Amino acid sequence: MAGKYAKKRKRPWIAAVLPWKGDKAGEAIRKIVFLVALITFLVTGGILLWEMVIQPAMVDNKANYVQQIYHADDNKNNTATSEDSEYDENGNLKKFVELQKINPDIKGWIRMTDTVIDYPILQSSEDNPEYYLYLDYEKNHSKYGSLFFDARNSINLEDPSSKSLILYGHSMNDGRMFGSLLNYGSLDYYKEHPTFEMDTVKYNGDWKIFSVFKTNTLSSQGEPFNYLRTSFSSDSDFLNFVYQMEIRSLFDTGVDVSADDQIVLLSTCSYEMDGFRTVIAARKVREGEDTTVDTSKAVWNPTVLYPDGWYSAKGGTKPQHLATFEEALAQGKINWLAEE
Repeated sequence: MAGKYAKKRKRPWIAAVLPWKGDKAGEAIRKIVFLVALITFLVTGGILLWEMVIQPAMVDNKANYVQQIYHADDNKNNTATSEDSEYDENGNLKKFVELQKINPDIKGWIRMTDTVIDYPILQSSEDNPEYYLYLDYEKNHSKYGSLFFDARNSINLEDPSSKSLILYGHSMNDGRMFGSLLNYGSLDYYKEHPTFEMDTVKYNGDWKIFSVFKTNTLSSQGEPFNYLRTSFSSDSDFLNFVYQMEIRSLFDTGVDVSADDQIVLLSTCSYEMDGFRTVIAARKVREGEDTTVDTSKAVWNPTVLYPDGWYSAKGGTKPQHLATFEEALAQGKINWLAEE
């Protein structure tokens, strides 16, 4: 008789959410579906939190740290007396000393006014040229990677491989790293940002943008334009290279270029078509030259040369351009060559 009146055991609270002994089949299935949904929500939320909040904050904190070091030394150099030299005994800029203690692969710095671009530039060896593609300046893995020079480049001005510096970086969807470069699809944006600062451990530099172009990397879209050149066989070879960038430029900038100029190409992924790149080409401001640009002269280029695949996908007619700089010069088609 005692068993008949025994008190029924109370189910624990957790039985309300977990499948439990005595659950009917429908109830057990409901709980399993709920648990799967909850786990999916938590995992997805955690990934989003990492991708959209934690990781970007870590990138910003690391960037702020080296920015404080670099710009503090920059300010010291600006206030140095005439007896002080901004270079050390090895011919390197002193403002890079502390940065190179963090990582000797830090070979430069780039800053664009009114953008987030204010970053160190790394450079690895030719044995592993994309070493910093997904590593930060502390060599920790990061989807943001680092901005880095082409491994073939020399930062010594006397070296032929410094004639055309190439700088790579990711165009992140959140605008970090080289994300701002995609804004150069707008003429108004170019007019507001026609120059930038880029220093190497060997020299300071201001740079004037003379071409903004889109190019392909996939042969299925037409023969890719080889803009990844660092040295040239002659002045004519160099000027023909500039000519090829000028006819591809979205704008006629009004910035002149000479055979004696040093140039830099900022290259980043673009999304108009698979494998596309946006490239910003700039020349170093010459000694004694005004660092500003008269952007009132800048206009849209009415005969932009795009990759062949562009016309197949987006329509339009491919413009006809003379094949070489020499031909265009002979026919008076060059308006960007600096006067000697």
